[in-house]
Amino acid sequence: MPKRKKYSFFYTVYRKIRYLRYVRKLRKSERKLIIRSDKLLYTESRKKARKQRKSELKADVKKRKVERQVLKENKAQLKAEYEQDLEKNRKHYEEQEASLDSIRKKEKWFRRHRRRRLIRFYLKSCSRNIILSIKTLNPANLPKLIAHIRDNKISIREFAIITTHSTLFFIAAYLLVFLVLLFSAAISGIFFEYSSIVYYYEVLWMVKPEEWFGDSVKMIYASGPILCAILAVFFAIIFSYMQTEKGLSKLFLLWFFIHAFNAFFGSLLIGSLFGRGFGYAIIWSFISDTEKVIYSIVSITALFLLGVFTTRSFLISANTYYPHLENKQQQKFVWAQVILPFLFGNILLGLIMFPEFLWYDVTVAFTLAICIIPIAIGYRFLPSLYFEEEKPGISFQLRPIILILAFIAIYRIVLEIGIRIG
Repeated sequence: MPKRKKYSFFYTVYRKIRYLRYVRKLRKSERKLIIRSDKLLYTESRKKARKQRKSELKADVKKRKVERQVLKENKAQLKAEYEQDLEKNRKHYEEQEASLDSIRKKEKWFRRHRRRRLIRFYLKSCSRNIILSIKTLNPANLPKLIAHIRDNKISIREFAIITTHSTLFFIAAYLLVFLVLLFSAAISGIFFEYSSIVYYYEVLWMVKPEEWFGDSVKMIYASGPILCAILAVFFAIIFSYMQTEKGLSKLFLLWFFIHAFNAFFGSLLIGSLFGRGFGYAIIWSFISDTEKVIYSIVSITALFLLGVFTTRSFLISANTYYPHLENKQQQKFVWAQVILPFLFGNILLGLIMFPEFLWYDVTVAFTLAICIIPIAIGYRFLPSLYFEEEKPGISFQLRPIILILAFIAIYRIVLEIGIRIG
């Protein structure tokens, strides 16, 4: 009896183990069936989605073909109607074209006539003023004036040479920066399929008013000043390495990056105040009046600080002419190198742009006075400068003068005709 009980216990355990194995197999098979059914459902849904996508793509292709066909038919119909209209009203269109040509010729003749009359008037007024100034001279003071000129002949000649060089570089740098502004705006218009003609004073857009929109206005009128700001930083870095070297090339770089900075901050100032030029981009950016005031303050501050930081650079540029620059000579040199070139340069630029200059460009050019004022005041607080013992000769550099005059002539003659872009 005890042996029988022992065997019965092991037998029950064995049966339970077999039952558990059987249950596990059943569950495994059920899981496999569920996974297979899920996979089948997934593959079937994917097939259905692919078929639906293919059918949609085919429908889209058919729809596009139909639209293209309709467009072709519309274009052919419009072309046929246009040709028929041309044939019917050919005489009328020819008469209109002839009248437009006559109007253009009259306008061209009137511009030339007006330009000649203005030049004659300007020459007559200049000659009258010269004659009046000669008549009002006191003959008793003439010997003193001649004696003063004889005594200071060398210093007057040096003053005239420095002023001439700086004025020509001022004009050349301004025209280069102005070219960057014109061509950057014209090239930006290509991205919006706008055609334009670049003249010496502005970009003439051959675009209808309804074709302008926010993105095109912002890109076209902001690209030039932003590019000038980038060029100004680049040339300022180059100038920092050439600052202590001799030669007139560093003077050109100095005027160039000053004009380029002014092209950005001056345009920002005038555009924010009057809504012209760079101001169009500001208006289309939907900037509030408070932000415009902030932009104006930032622009004035930046131009003022530019004058403060470039004062020493202008004084160091005297190493091209002098072995040292003492405090007594600094006033005379600043007048010859900075103040008079600014005044004479703007007058000559007005003559170069005559008679088609724009008041927006004139005001932007005169915002450079914010930069000139701290230079005219700040040199007094700087010490005397000593460069080298050898005294360099002060004479007219004919090569840069001829190159600048040739550049001005080419600029005026070529852009008088205009360059078509787009």
